[in-house]
Amino acid sequence: MQEETSEELRSKLYDLMGRFRRERYVPAEMLCGMTHGEMQVIRCVAIAEKEGEPLRPSDMARRFGVTPSAISQCVKKLQAQGYVERIRSDEDSRSVALVLTEKGDALAQEGRRVHEAFMAELFDYVGTESMGQLIATLERILEFCERNPAIKRCDGREEGNDTCA
Repeated sequence: MQEETSEELRSKLYDLMGRFRRERYVPAEMLCGMTHGEMQVIRCVAIAEKEGEPLRPSDMARRFGVTPSAISQCVKKLQAQGYVERIRSDEDSRSVALVLTEKGDALAQEGRRVHEAFMAELFDYVGTESMGQLIATLERILEFCERNPAIKRCDGREEGNDTCA
């Protein structure tokens, strides 16, 4: 068997990364009739609540790399469906935090259950050793990016990093 060249491997890597980004594979039952973005909002609010940290829509927009308007539209829809509530801050009446309703919390719990089952099935299919190798490789790639001064983050969290497209 002929070994693949660097260029062939690079091409496959870009293709795979693009497919994962575009497709956003998730178990169908996890979506519960919602969009991927709506379930991500539910998930993020649930995690923030578990950590005891208030989650503002603007924080979520930065985390997802989308406009505050996009998050606002999603939150309005989830609020109308009874999954989330906006709570005004005692310190700053302009600031709002998102919290799950009882219905939203039940949905988040079901989402966690489905996701855990999906991950267990994925690990069984791929194998624990292969998953360990993948994680180790991704950690090395991340370490390379974090240590290399010629590589910049494009998520707006670094000062002076507003020009990334």
